Amino acid sequence: MKFTTVSLFTLALATWAPSPGVTAFSSNVAFVPTKSSEMSISALHASVAEVEETASTVSSAPGDRDILVRAARGEVVERTPVWLMRQAGRYMAAFREYSNKYPFRERSETPDMAVELSLQCHRAYGMDGIIMFSDILTPLPTLGIDFDVIRGTGPVISTEIRTEEDVSNLSDPEQVDFDEKLPFIREILTRLSTAAEEANTSLIGF
Repeated sequence: MKFTTVSLFTLALATWAPSPGVTAFSSNVAFVPTKSSEMSISALHASVAEVEETASTVSSAPGDRDILVRAARGEVVERTPVWLMRQAGRYMAAFREYSNKYPFRERSETPDMAVELSLQCHRAYGMDGIIMFSDILTPLPTLGIDFDVIRGTGPVISTEIRTEEDVSNLSDPEQVDFDEKLPFIREILTRLSTAAEEANTSLIGF
């Protein structure tokens, strides 16, 4: 059984059905690099025109609600959207009030704290999107792999997996009931989707 942490987290999020109007990222990102030496000015103009025509038929109504998602898809947008890679981060005193007191998994797995930490940056700076406060390793315990995020060290996986037998003893991700094993995910996403709709912005899963 081969798996990646990315695919595991995708499985967790796949059980959550977004409410109407909540936009999620598409994997169809359209920006493909082209060597400038191979493209004439007329070809460039034609390419831009084609993109604009495609965008006009595929884009939803222009607005702040989904501008970050539309830009990520490669669509032509009315302005450049802004967000921060560390949108929930150590640079904010309000964030450190939590990180100095509570361990990482308690913060990311307790809905009240996870929702608050997700909203802090948008509330303070009005970025084009709310980023869910979480970690890509979150689904691992559902497979029988224990982990923690240690301050000053980073992620530490305490379950020893060294042989094929160790791997075969892990739970089958296709048989995992994520609502039962990770009930906080649905609650956090549901609450954040409501907050994003009220703030007229996008919600981005980690």
